[in-house]
Amino acid sequence: MADQDRRHFALLLEIQRRLSQERSMARLPGVVMQTVGELMDADRSTLFLLDAETMELRACFAQGVAADKAIVVPLRMGLIGTAILQRRTLNVLNAWQHPFFFADIDGVTGYRTDSLLVVPIVQPGDGRVLGGLELLNKRSGRFTPEDETIAEDAAHWLAARLGDGDIDARAIEDKLEALRKWIDFDRATVFRVDAEHGRLVAVHADGAAGLDISMNMRLGIAGFVAMTGEPLLIPEAHADARFDASHDRRTGYHTRNLLCVPLKDSAGEVLGVIQVINRRDGTFTAGDLDLLSCVAGAVAIALENAILFEESERQFRSLLDTLAASIDARDCLTAGHSLRVAQVARGIAGVLEFMDHDMDLLEVAAILHDYGKIGVDDAVLKKEGKLDAEEFGHMKTHASMSFDILDRIRFSRKYRSVPLIAASHHENLDGSGYPRGLKDHEIPFMSKIISVADVFEALTADRHYRQGMPVAQALEIIDRGVGTKFDAHIVAALKRYLGNGGHAELGLKTE
Repeated sequence: MADQDRRHFALLLEIQRRLSQERSMARLPGVVMQTVGELMDADRSTLFLLDAETMELRACFAQGVAADKAIVVPLRMGLIGTAILQRRTLNVLNAWQHPFFFADIDGVTGYRTDSLLVVPIVQPGDGRVLGGLELLNKRSGRFTPEDETIAEDAAHWLAARLGDGDIDARAIEDKLEALRKWIDFDRATVFRVDAEHGRLVAVHADGAAGLDISMNMRLGIAGFVAMTGEPLLIPEAHADARFDASHDRRTGYHTRNLLCVPLKDSAGEVLGVIQVINRRDGTFTAGDLDLLSCVAGAVAIALENAILFEESERQFRSLLDTLAASIDARDCLTAGHSLRVAQVARGIAGVLEFMDHDMDLLEVAAILHDYGKIGVDDAVLKKEGKLDAEEFGHMKTHASMSFDILDRIRFSRKYRSVPLIAASHHENLDGSGYPRGLKDHEIPFMSKIISVADVFEALTADRHYRQGMPVAQALEIIDRGVGTKFDAHIVAALKRYLGNGGHAELGLKTE
């Protein structure tokens, strides 16, 4: 390995080591920027986060700037904005002479920027821009290509921590691929602890794609490391009494040597283990164990984030079930309506080839679309006959109440549009709907889907006081509203969904 490569990797490992020790989201930005700036010999560093509502970049950490001097940069101004819009790293010398340089910040701070390195922070997976990091005035002159690589690695790290949602298997695989460049091992496996069943479950396993691998936590080297929380270097696997040879016997693979390191959460509890097997050019060394331990910090964060996200999703879904049940408890005449509307809406969205994250947003909004009915008087809500004008006016308030109630919930970024989408399902294309009289493209497209799904479910569902309509008759009624109430593309998608098995999925009669 060349001296430059060794130095580069040593810097990356030092960044990994320091960041792995900091799990506080409040302190993380400062730790990242101070660490990167120090190791790259930069005079100052700044971390900007993108405010998607105002399209401004706001500094959440600005080294050398007083806390009472907020730095806000319009996205379309400055080199940081340029780097983010172009999604590429910019390395600039003589920044003052660059046509995109935003000199106002230096004017406010009294600082003189000469060399500048800016890197966008992009969410892995969906490519969403979260912000950017900025390093100012390399003390030795200008930032190098090596500095660019290190800053980009830090930006990738920040994206994984700051992003909203799951850190998928790619984050783990990326770290193992980086490790493989420095330790020439044959296979790697990452296990998470399933404490409920006393097992280790593989979340990544080289050479076993698509297979579910799990083992008793009381067996083998991985189980021993998970139980003790201590790393192990095993030079001769079959000579070690703790080694479980049953996997080798079952697969025909021969394990010669291995490293195994625990993956710990912010509280020091063992979440799992990372194990690498069979160094190709001999046996593993203590230096290899140190490298794996550094990488383990990053893998542990990816695993912890995935577990926390999974738990958060379960909690969120249980809350949805509770909210849906509370609607049913208020309006027993239409019990189950919201869940069935969500099912129809998903069917329509599937035909329209919605992405998974959009499908999730639509489903949540559909489940909650009638939540405002919790504030409607029982005499109106539970009336079986036709509502008079005054009663209907009161019933219509449920749409605006849905927004008022749901808007108080602190939804994650992914679900931030739920209140508006849910509350707009009674808007009509011609502007005759409620609560705001929106029309055409003013109405969120997902609300238009829920509108069609809502009417279709109401027409075809059995109630204790009447039988549901046949599908064909319900579609005739909906067709009459195309262009004035309903979007033609959505109605066509509903018909395709029903024709592709939706009848059976929804348990509907065709005649």
